Amino acid sequence: MDKRSQRRFSTEEKYKILQEGESGSMSINEVCRRHGVTTAAYYTWRKQAQSAMKDGLANKRKKNEREQHLEAEIKRLKNTIVEITQENVELKKKYFE
Repeated sequence: MDKRSQRRFSTEEKYKILQEGESGSMSINEVCRRHGVTTAAYYTWRKQAQSAMKDGLANKRKKNEREQHLEAEIKRLKNTIVEITQENVELKKKYFE
């Protein structure tokens, strides 16, 4: 098959094919043949899916840490805005009253 005639599978199609392969109702070769997918592509998709699952499970803690860091940064920036605003008000009072 040359590159122009290769079929592109959507994420949903890949997911369904992987589910069918994992169900065990037929061999991986049969699933691939049925859907017109090479076994190499199937195993690449499976490896990507497993990697994404691991990342998804690990990222929950990282996300919380990142959120805490971002919240602290937002608080710091808000405090800076308050300080600058107060200085601005004081300067206006001093020079315009």
